Amino acid sequence: MNQKSNKFIYSIVVPTFVAITMFIVSFYAIMIPMFERSMMDRKQEMILELTNAAWSVLNEYQDDYKSGALTLEEAQKRAVEQIGRMRYGQEQKDYFWIITSSPKMIIHPYRPDLNGSDLSNFADNHENKLFVDAAQLVKSEGEGIITYYWQWKDDASKIVPKLSFVKGFSDWDWIIGTGIYLDDVKTEIKQLKRKLLKVSFFIVGLIIIILIYVLRQTQSLEEKRLKAEKELRLSIQKYKSLVDASTEGTLMLVNKKVVFANTKFTNLFETEPKSVIGNDFSNLFAISWDDLIAKIKNPKKTSTFETELLQAKAGMQNVIASVTQITQSGQIGYILAVRNVTEHKRLRLSAHKLSDDLQVSLQLMNQPVLNLVKNNITCQLNDSVNTAASLMTEKHSKIICIKENDDIIGVVTDTDLRSRVLAKQEIEHKRIYNVMTSPIQTIHQDALLYEAILVFTQKNITHLLVENNNGEIIGNISHLQCLEMQRNSLSYLIQEIKECTRIEDLKRIYNKLPVVIQAVFTSTENINSVSRIITSIADAISSRVIEMALKEVGEAPCSFAFVAMGSEGRGEQTLKTDQDNAIIFENASEDNKSYFLRFSEIVNENLHTIGYSRCKGDLMAGNPEWCNSLDIWKDYFSNWINNPDVANVLDSSIFFDLRLVYGNQTLVDQLFDHVKSTLDGNVLFFNQLAKTVIRKKPVLDKKHVQPKQYLQPIIGYLRIHALYHSIRETNSMLRLDQLMARGIIKDKTGEEIEKMYNFLMHLRIKWQVDLILDNESPDNSVLLKNLTDIDKLTLKQIGIEITKLQDELQKSFKTSEYHQ
Repeated sequence: MNQKSNKFIYSIVVPTFVAITMFIVSFYAIMIPMFERSMMDRKQEMILELTNAAWSVLNEYQDDYKSGALTLEEAQKRAVEQIGRMRYGQEQKDYFWIITSSPKMIIHPYRPDLNGSDLSNFADNHENKLFVDAAQLVKSEGEGIITYYWQWKDDASKIVPKLSFVKGFSDWDWIIGTGIYLDDVKTEIKQLKRKLLKVSFFIVGLIIIILIYVLRQTQSLEEKRLKAEKELRLSIQKYKSLVDASTEGTLMLVNKKVVFANTKFTNLFETEPKSVIGNDFSNLFAISWDDLIAKIKNPKKTSTFETELLQAKAGMQNVIASVTQITQSGQIGYILAVRNVTEHKRLRLSAHKLSDDLQVSLQLMNQPVLNLVKNNITCQLNDSVNTAASLMTEKHSKIICIKENDDIIGVVTDTDLRSRVLAKQEIEHKRIYNVMTSPIQTIHQDALLYEAILVFTQKNITHLLVENNNGEIIGNISHLQCLEMQRNSLSYLIQEIKECTRIEDLKRIYNKLPVVIQAVFTSTENINSVSRIITSIADAISSRVIEMALKEVGEAPCSFAFVAMGSEGRGEQTLKTDQDNAIIFENASEDNKSYFLRFSEIVNENLHTIGYSRCKGDLMAGNPEWCNSLDIWKDYFSNWINNPDVANVLDSSIFFDLRLVYGNQTLVDQLFDHVKSTLDGNVLFFNQLAKTVIRKKPVLDKKHVQPKQYLQPIIGYLRIHALYHSIRETNSMLRLDQLMARGIIKDKTGEEIEKMYNFLMHLRIKWQVDLILDNESPDNSVLLKNLTDIDKLTLKQIGIEITKLQDELQKSFKTSEYHQ
């Protein structure tokens, strides 16, 4: 018991006190300094906004002067009077002051003695020439922050540190400013420290109480456990005689461990008999412990199932197990009896030996063999070889089944005919039973393709007969059929793409894509896997087309990047997609542009031939506008961001999803760095970008629905947040992950966005797959009659959630949260 207590102290108590200590330290070393910085930033932002408001008053009177409504003297006089009356703060004693750049005091509400005086030599009691500093700051920066010492509001007897924001009004050569008293900030921080101290003491006290409770409960549970173990040891002895007397391999399990096993069971293994006792269940059986428990439907009855022994002797691996639950002194245990089964009855268990590549390659191999079954052709046992061969030729079959009465007892393949008949020149008068293979090898119709491949490999055969749930033979599958499906896996397809030397070969692979996607849909709901497949194949094809074009036109004269935008740039392509690409090259020259235009035209044409249609808006690398040097691309983005009219924002949004497909990543990185610096603090651009997202309203009409219309505001919502927070990812879900990780989007909202996105993408791609497989052109308009009632209700709810996102976006970009 003392050892258990010590273990508890070291494993729970000590870490808890360490955590409490770190908790308290973090309050004072991290959180409070962070709050201090945050509070100071908010104060500075407040006086910045207040100064801008006062500055706008000057600007209004300047406009009146320009319009002729007032003379310059009248405009300045009225401006001074209005600024002099402006107050804010809890006591309405905070104020604004105005000086000239010389500097000369225009107005100071609490120091009228300074009005009109030269401030060149004026200094606070710490010899800070604050007004000279303000004038110099405005001259160099236009606006900024100064610190100095000044009287407490209207109390000239109290001098305290102060921080002011000043901003120049160049039309009148004036400088306007206002400030905050740093003592106010210190007072607020002291109050915060007192509150945090109370909270930390409360939390520490609560943790200590919980810890004491857990300690007492642990001690009580440990005493009960020891008592139960003692009773269990007694009960185990009662069952040992039962296990030992069994004629089958039998063992007893308690807490997932073997507490006893008879000799017949231990003899099944290569290891020493003693090593079985005390071993974990998971080290002996292929089935997991949870699956074993799930097999027991009724604890009062014995449950039987097939499984596999690990590390067993050859031929002893595959067993039928019978499990019975026992209870003694409140402790649950299990008696397991096992017996060996034949190879053909444990086919599904052999799947564990299949290579990882075969099991995970796009999950194409997880289809049932029933999908590939071909009808059998048959002949009778005493038919001649000539008769059987003629039937095989007539039916274009590589296998024939041999019947005796109505039962299939053997098979003959074209390989058998070549090796057993033609090679020995014994075709004359030979009967088919002389060359058939028997007994037959079968597989269940629900077995998976990768399981079938395993049998083909292990048995070194070319065909399997398929049986249904009633044990009836319904057809056959061949090794070649399964290998053809295996070659449709992503790794095979991409390798095949890399080895292509003709555009026609790439087109043939591209045409496989709908079949691949359909197969994935049957085995997974993970839309990210589907998008990854489509994007990976598109990138591989584009890269191969580029390499072939480079061979045709010669080596590039300088470094370049072939980039994708839009859905391809985000890695979110569907099966209805056109080209959105561009070229960025390093050195600007007419010769370079001429080369890359010729090169891009070849790439665009070949991609079109393969199946990636030309962009209707000509947003392709072959367009001279989108085939340019890095400097020109920087100018493009600068113009779009700094002149954010509606047309510029709409036209440019697709380019912010830019991603490298082939070439020099450094060029793309340099462009992104430029975009980041240009976007920084550009409130107007983000406001306009937000408006384009808010205007998108998905519609659910009576006949059709456009999933793309629902996706666009979601994608736009994530794009604007990602750009604002300098997130480099272009994929929508990766953007969402980073926004959630940074706390910009709450977890609950992020989960809802992910579910909406996955539902819409799944609906969109599945519809396109169905159309292609029906020999129709894919489109983005889904017929409502093809949707379930649940789908329709989900779409309506998504429409409501999208409106909430748009409202949040509109609100966010109207508050100071998004202003610099």
